[in-house]
Amino acid sequence: MAIETPKLEHVTTLRRRKLEIGANLFVQIVAAAVLVVMVNWLVARHYLRFDWTKTRYYQIADKTKQALHALKEPVDVVVFIPVSSEHGYVEKVLEDARDLLKEMQFVGGDKLRVEYVDPDRNLARAKQLVEKFKLEAPDAIIFVCGERHRYVRLDDLVDIDASEYGMGQGRIRAFKGEGVFLSAIQTVTEEKPPKVYFLTGQGEHDPNDSDQREGYSTLSQYIKRDNITVARWNLMEKQVLPDDAGVIVIAGPHQEFTPTELAVLDDYLKKQGGRLLIMLDPNRKTGLETWLRNWNVQVDDDLAVAKGGVLLGTELLIVNAIGTEYTQHPITAKLQDVNTTFPYARSVHRVAGRAATGADQPTVTELVKTPPSFWGETDLKSERMTFDPGKDIKGPLCLAVAVESSRPPGVELKTAQGRMVVVGSSGFVDNSGLSGGNLDFFMNSMNWLLKREQLIAVSPKLPQEFRLDMTPNQTRGVYALVIIGMPLAVALLGLAAWGRRRK
Repeated sequence: MAIETPKLEHVTTLRRRKLEIGANLFVQIVAAAVLVVMVNWLVARHYLRFDWTKTRYYQIADKTKQALHALKEPVDVVVFIPVSSEHGYVEKVLEDARDLLKEMQFVGGDKLRVEYVDPDRNLARAKQLVEKFKLEAPDAIIFVCGERHRYVRLDDLVDIDASEYGMGQGRIRAFKGEGVFLSAIQTVTEEKPPKVYFLTGQGEHDPNDSDQREGYSTLSQYIKRDNITVARWNLMEKQVLPDDAGVIVIAGPHQEFTPTELAVLDDYLKKQGGRLLIMLDPNRKTGLETWLRNWNVQVDDDLAVAKGGVLLGTELLIVNAIGTEYTQHPITAKLQDVNTTFPYARSVHRVAGRAATGADQPTVTELVKTPPSFWGETDLKSERMTFDPGKDIKGPLCLAVAVESSRPPGVELKTAQGRMVVVGSSGFVDNSGLSGGNLDFFMNSMNWLLKREQLIAVSPKLPQEFRLDMTPNQTRGVYALVIIGMPLAVALLGLAAWGRRRK
């Protein structure tokens, strides 16, 4: 009995030690699990985000952040676009739109709520959206705030290379989603939409006319999509301008304005801080040409033309002036790589010999110019137009200017500064000439006049493209390295390891 006692004590000690080790291990596992949960909880709520792309492709602009922080009401975003499409770029655009909305949600928080609806899978919800928002097809991203809503199409988010668009594999030149989304948010959150009046009575273009050459109905639809009300106003009949006008548009008048009407326009700009968008055509005397000289704007009596080659012995002329050079200005901030076209345009520029700015005179900025190959033809009745150095205007020609009334230093004025944009063509935004660059130029001008610069402060994102050009010999070398060389190297290392173990 005396011999077995130490053995029992030894067994008891071993059991106690095993229990202690087990308990210690259990505590360690529980502590590690608790630590992992705590770390994940902290990381989920306190983390840093970085955009490592070279062009900051996924970084949103400060203007967008300010607008999202300033949201007072929740904005619902419904992505109502089918994933499957005949266009090859749809998947890429949806991916970029999804990433952008995630970044905007991160800034906007609970005030920006996003829902994705695939009409191919959720037919009931798709039918509800089509009926509620009067959609023609499930191809829109809908922004909703209260009773106000606006939708944007897929094509509004990107600039597509036209040479490849027809094949269904269009190459994306630029992603404009951030600017479009910001505009939509601004549109649905504005309590009172601004109002734009098109003057009538002098043969101007009608915003309700669907004629291809004379009508502005397509342009009117785009204006309304930015939560801007469109109306008409006959200045000759009423002799006053509306009190609620955000912008007055004078689109290609055919007749002359009376001195009384010009005085009304002058008071509107100077005393009321009004906004004017004037589009004038060649070979038309409207009275605005002389009036604009008081605002340091010179409208020449010419036609912008360029030589277009020879066809069957006849020299061709180009009468669609192309805008390729832009001055730094909010209106042209996003047009540096985009051409604009101005059919049958006359040159518009700052009055020669007068300064661009001054304490007692308006600020005039020349916005867009043609290539040097265009000149201003002054003999509009000539059957054969050629450049005459003694009469004609040498290119490049300026086709549009922005004007802002002066504010003397040290003087605080109760009324806002008047703003005006003058363009030497009215056909560049008619139903037949409303292309991408032209529409951007017009809407940027409209937003600048309305002092909605935040809508034109976001530049499009240019996708990063990387190309690796190799000669046929280099291609064969890479193929041999990957298909033959790397497996062979692994096999040789395995044989070497097997040989060493045998020894």
